[in-house]
Amino acid sequence: MKTKFGIYLEKFMIKNNFTLEYVAKQTESSLSVVGHYRKGIRIPKDDFIERFIERFISLESEADEIRYVVAYDRTPDLIKKKLEEPRTLKDVKKTEIITLPVLGKAAAGLGHANFEDNTRMEVLTSITSIGVPKNAFMVEVSGDSMFPTLSDGDLVIINPLQKEIESIDGKVCVLNYHDQTYIKRVKVKKSEIRLISDNSDKKRYSDIIISGEDLEYLKCHGAVIESRRKH
Repeated sequence: MKTKFGIYLEKFMIKNNFTLEYVAKQTESSLSVVGHYRKGIRIPKDDFIERFIERFISLESEADEIRYVVAYDRTPDLIKKKLEEPRTLKDVKKTEIITLPVLGKAAAGLGHANFEDNTRMEVLTSITSIGVPKNAFMVEVSGDSMFPTLSDGDLVIINPLQKEIESIDGKVCVLNYHDQTYIKRVKVKKSEIRLISDNSDKKRYSDIIISGEDLEYLKCHGAVIESRRKH
């Protein structure tokens, strides 16, 4: 079955009388790659989509629609079928298409220093029952210390409104400690805070214990409200 973006691209090229060569040149892509996208036999990569939007699209609403159809094309058939099933108005209100920034990686193990590096945007279907809070963002998980809760490469949605120490006890959070970024479960005690790995191998992933003056070097960026596993 032809992809939705393939259908869009073919109509776009006919409407504007653009040749395959012209689109390929403007998007810095090969003829064969653009040809496959137009035929709908390949799903375009994010960098192509962003170059295409930059060169040809002036309306943000149309740009969002393009990102949506690509996200739809990437959605597994089983989920597409579920999304296309007849739903009540109440169900429809729960589902929305959102675009969130991915702010680098957060280590489930030894820490990363590249957090808040806006590496890309992700378009996804949000089905969280509480909705997506203002200024939410995504982080890519690196490492397996939070397995089986989170796996290496998972994308997690972070609620930046949940970052006060008293409100994150027991939650999985993205935190900075001594210029390193972690994604860990937080345990708050009277005199200390523990950053805990869900992985049962405690020899490899022991708790990070923070107390005393070191607490001032700990910053929570928010709690995980949903994860998206990449297949």
